[in-house]
This record gives sequence, C-alpha cells and structure tokens, in this order.
Amino acid sequence: MYERSAGIDACLHVVQADFGPVAADGGAKDVVFTPVRGADEPQYTDTPAPPRDSLRATREWAIENMGSSITVQRMAHHSMLSRRTLIRRFVGETGLPPMQWVVLQRLLRARRLLETSDWTIERIATETGFGTSANFRAVFRRDVGPTPTAYRKARGAEPAPSGGVDRPAPQASAVAASSGGSTSCSRT
Repeated sequence: MYERSAGIDACLHVVQADFGPVAADGGAKDVVFTPVRGADEPQYTDTPAPPRDSLRATREWAIENMGSSITVQRMAHHSMLSRRTLIRRFVGETGLPPMQWVVLQRLLRARRLLETSDWTIERIATETGFGTSANFRAVFRRDVGPTPTAYRKARGAEPAPSGGVDRPAPQASAVAASSGGSTSCSRT
C-alpha cells in the first residue's frame, strides 16, 4: 500500500516539475489522489475509488459556477434529484458531502490563482465563491495551513500592487469535476 502511494507521489512530483501544478492537479484528480499532503497525513487511502459518472454534469456545473452561491438545493435542482438523493449519491461517488466537495474545489481554484496570477486576495475570494477576503483567509488557513499570502510567497506569483492591474488567471477546468481517462507517470 505505501509503495503505491509513494510511487504516485513521485509521479505527481515529476509531472509538476515538467508540466506545472495544473497538470499535476489534473493527474492527481485522475487517480483520485490529493496532490499535496501534509507530513501528518497518511500516504494511503483506505477508501476505494467509486465509479463517478451519474453526477459528473452537476460537478462540472458547480465548478463552472464556483463564484456564485452554490447550495445543496441548487445542486439537487441541477441534477433533477431530491436533496436527500443528491447527498446520498454525491457521497457515494466522491466520498464527500456536496458542500465539503464544493469547498475543496474552491480551495483548489484559489490555490491555482495564488500560484499563477497576481490577483488580489479580495478578487480571488470573489472569483472562488468565498465572498469576503476575511472568510477566504479563515477557510484557507483552516484547511490548507498557511495564510493565502504566505502560500503565494512560497509557491507562486507576486501579489498585485495596490491599485495595479490584475493579470488574467487560467480558467477553471471541468477536468476537476471529471475522473475519466488514464494517467501515465513515465517520463519521455
């Protein structure tokens, strides 16, 4: 078990070194694996990856509308399921309740923006659906560890100067919502 996870970690490191964090995150999602783990997190998963097709369109919709208010009721309406059925199927397909999954996707998008853009923290908070910068900072610190500014300094772009013009950021990818395809970890 540990050897498999270590091998996946190594492959993701190679992908990130060669192609960048966007490609590494895409590969991690394809193998249902967290691209970055803390030292205290285990190097394995004890939950098998479930098949993930029936709510794919709803997950893609949520990612495309990340900056807006997303609720379980809106997701249920989009998937044409009752709230209870959506929650049950969503947990079965992703291993997470819907709103935990939404927060995770928002954090992944926020990480990407911190790494690749010079957008202000306020703009990233709005773009990713956290609303206020204070809420974004609190959730980011709670779930990721460092503050958004410290994360940016360690991993990514320089922050936008006060009153500066923000560079465009990469678009949110529907790849984050899908799990199809295969990933090869060999270097050529």
